[in-house]
Amino acid sequence: MPWSVMFIIAQSLVAVATLLDLASFQFKSRRIILSCLFTSVLLTSVHFFILGFNSAGCLMFIAAVRYFYCIYFKHTWAMFGFMTVSCLAVYFTWQDWFSAFALVATLIQTIASFQNRDLHLRLCMVVGTSFWITHNIFAGSPVAILMESLFLSSNLLGLYRFYVVKKTLSEPQTQP
Repeated sequence: MPWSVMFIIAQSLVAVATLLDLASFQFKSRRIILSCLFTSVLLTSVHFFILGFNSAGCLMFIAAVRYFYCIYFKHTWAMFGFMTVSCLAVYFTWQDWFSAFALVATLIQTIASFQNRDLHLRLCMVVGTSFWITHNIFAGSPVAILMESLFLSSNLLGLYRFYVVKKTLSEPQTQP
């Protein structure tokens, strides 16, 4: 079956989002991470709307607004507000049973966005990203699957670089 022009446009948008995702977790600054994620999920939102997955599109749009907000602020009440809006968005746009994976991913990544430390942000994002990968498999978006998989890999690489290697290098070496 040939791909439609809209499908190719959607996949192209998420390909650009993938580059931003790859870059995001190679920075240590929480603000730069969130700025990359804001742009990435905005493109991913358009991608899902083009493909007709309105629940995922709404959740990604809400996530873009959330990331933008979190660049500058971190009020706990806002976290619960974003979670409530996300639940309402899925309630009103529910399409398929796998919309639940997108909602769980969004709720976990909302918690991640409001973490003070980049380590906590990264760990929550690992879990949330796993749910997005599952959603994208059922949605049948090959580039979105690749994007989230690369995002997960980039996050794990960043965790390794900033926390495993750094910890290993800072520990004193004992000799027998």
